[in-house]
Amino acid sequence: MQRLNDVICNYINREWIGKWKGSIRAFATEYDVDEKTVRRIINSENDPYSISLYTLEKMCTARKITLEQFFGLIKR
Repeated sequence: MQRLNDVICNYINREWIGKWKGSIRAFATEYDVDEKTVRRIINSENDPYSISLYTLEKMCTARKITLEQFFGLIKR
């Protein structure tokens, strides 16, 4: 079974960052996270990143979804 952090980062990378039309910096600003955090999520397949609950909540808030809704999206 895939680690929860891997599932979370893969989903965010594929569905949110991958579909973003702007720069990484603009994404980070829009989602209220550090640009380095966005790069870590992008590179998490090669260098596993443990996203904090605080960061995940900030990103979900920017998407106007709850953590519960997010975990429903990733089916966890």
